Amino acid sequence: MRTGLTALTAGLLLLTGTLQSQEEPENSRSFVLDNGLRVFLYEKKTLPLLNFVFSVNMGSKDETEANSGLVHILEHYILFRGTKQRSGDEIARDMRRHGAYFNAHTGLDLSSFEIIIPSEHSDFALQTLKEILFELELDQEALEEEKQVILEEITQLQDDPFRLAASLLYQNLFPGHPYRRPIYGTREVIEGATVEQLSQFYSGFLVPANSALAVVGDFSIPAMEEKIKAVFEGISSGDFTPPSFAQCGPMPKTVKIERKMDVQMAYLAIGLAGPDYNNVDQYALDVLTEIFRGGINPMIYHPLSRNRIQVGGVRMGYSAHRYGGAVTIALSLEPKHLNRAKRELTKYLKQARRLNFSSDDVFGEDQLYAMDFMESAKNRLRFRGEQARERGLAIATSLARFMLLNEIPDRGDYLDHIAGIDTTDLRTAADKYLGQKHSVIVTIEPNKKK
Repeated sequence: MRTGLTALTAGLLLLTGTLQSQEEPENSRSFVLDNGLRVFLYEKKTLPLLNFVFSVNMGSKDETEANSGLVHILEHYILFRGTKQRSGDEIARDMRRHGAYFNAHTGLDLSSFEIIIPSEHSDFALQTLKEILFELELDQEALEEEKQVILEEITQLQDDPFRLAASLLYQNLFPGHPYRRPIYGTREVIEGATVEQLSQFYSGFLVPANSALAVVGDFSIPAMEEKIKAVFEGISSGDFTPPSFAQCGPMPKTVKIERKMDVQMAYLAIGLAGPDYNNVDQYALDVLTEIFRGGINPMIYHPLSRNRIQVGGVRMGYSAHRYGGAVTIALSLEPKHLNRAKRELTKYLKQARRLNFSSDDVFGEDQLYAMDFMESAKNRLRFRGEQARERGLAIATSLARFMLLNEIPDRGDYLDHIAGIDTTDLRTAADKYLGQKHSVIVTIEPNKKK
């Protein structure tokens, strides 16, 4: 995937955290190089593979109106263009020759670069990461070519109703905050971007003290630590000082956005402010989101089905970012049902604190027939959490993100937090986040036929 809009389009999906404890397992080690690079090594010898994730505390939050989209351009350039030693084509050829998978992602908070490679090629992977990240060769002609790719991605986003709706939600959920800027940037900035602009951004943010490296897979911790120090320790961070940002505030008013597109169905998207990455409310909201969107009888369908509103599909998710979070809901339906669906769904969310989430919430004979939504949701989260623990790339991504975003001492394990959630926690979270007074509502309707 050439870009990292996962948090936007699949803010409509659940991303499960894993290994969020500051207590290191026996087969792991964390340390910080003298230049400030944070490193986490995690031995996992189930497959002869290595998973490298190098994350930089550099996202769309670090842009201004004048350079909106430069982080995304830089991520593309690093991934596909050349260095002082090799061209982009040569790097891609060498990656294939070593059996490597290589990708990168841009988000609101971070940019991440990942390599999966057979374990015997660890030296190649580390040297390649160092080369593409810290020895970039910027060229205006190559930049012009990459800009055209990004402009085409913007066109594709604007032609996809779900992705467009998700982008509009984010641009309006965080008024006055840098999170409101689209990750893809604006056409005007991208078209006018220069090597000088990109170089200034590159040198200002891509330094070891602003980065984290997680390595998960089949290796020896002492040997890998020695290799990482040999490759990265000599890179200077200069006098880097990370920028600081305020936490996102509450929405001052409801924002309604109406669009028309060449589509057959209508689309409805609702966005609500959620807790940030370091807010303990995130665990209750994860369970609550899973109750509403998952299982054989998702709660989000209840107000729609009982009002005989047929939908093509409903997506719901919660994404936690460093300075704020977002709860997003999106669905497709017949245009004639759009206004009624909007009315019934918003009313249902505001009353969510009164719902029965567990069989313990009902009494008498009714308890025999009550569905335990809470336990079912917890089980699904446990299952996905354990699945994530089996995927080296998922672990490495979570660890790199954790090193750059976490500010909670002794945070503990994600699944332990999930297990401790009760119905009181769910009602509190439902009232605080789903029952908010203000939201962003995006509706997309088909263009009228001439």
